[in-house]
Amino acid sequence: MAEWQDPQMFAVGLLIVLLFTVVLVVSMVLLTRKYIKRIIQEQEKFTQAKLEHQKSLLWNSVLVQEKERDRIASDLHDELISKLTVLTYALQTNNEKVKPVELLGDSIKIARRITHDLRPPMLEETSLDELVEDFILPLKSAYLISYHFHHQQHQALKTDVKLQLFRIVQEVVNNILKHAHASEISINLRITDAIVALVIRDNGVGFDSTEKAKGLGLKNIEFRAQLLSAKSRFKSAPSRGATFQLLLKNNV
Repeated sequence: MAEWQDPQMFAVGLLIVLLFTVVLVVSMVLLTRKYIKRIIQEQEKFTQAKLEHQKSLLWNSVLVQEKERDRIASDLHDELISKLTVLTYALQTNNEKVKPVELLGDSIKIARRITHDLRPPMLEETSLDELVEDFILPLKSAYLISYHFHHQQHQALKTDVKLQLFRIVQEVVNNILKHAHASEISINLRITDAIVALVIRDNGVGFDSTEKAKGLGLKNIEFRAQLLSAKSRFKSAPSRGATFQLLLKNNV
């Protein structure tokens, strides 16, 4: 006690306390700055990764469009133009073996199919339910397809939303047909005042859904879902089939 009453010893003790406090405060400031800097760096990395992902999706969307243009050009050249060429030849030569009416009818069917692929007819007046029904109808002869549509009441989706949702159904089903080796496909579509929910399942070979989406088809599905601000995901594992889920807030 006598030592602390000594002014010199008291000053030394106070200086030690002040130095300790300063060191503690400086250490806390440095640690806080380091922590904040790390958070900022992680946010920058996340933002950069997100931008790169968006760039990749946009690029793959362009590739999908170019691939679709090539397919349409091939259909026009190989099917429609070839039939019209034969029709022209038949009309010029009066070849009795060729039936112009049948060729013209086939040409009309091909042109109708191509325009249907580009944009479904009567899109504004046709419901999403009807579009899906028309799409899967020709597939039922080769696959066991179950389709269930649930709704609280008839919901008139916006045309652009309806088109993107229909394209997603087409993309998912076409991917199943090309890669899944499935025999059964189930499609569940639910539309309420609040949400649009879509679930598509198959009993195919499946894939590792923990890996990043590969292939233009899957990336195009993801791109379309982002255009709709919808949440979507694939759940699958090798030899266990696959499930596609999409949830969209209904803003109609």
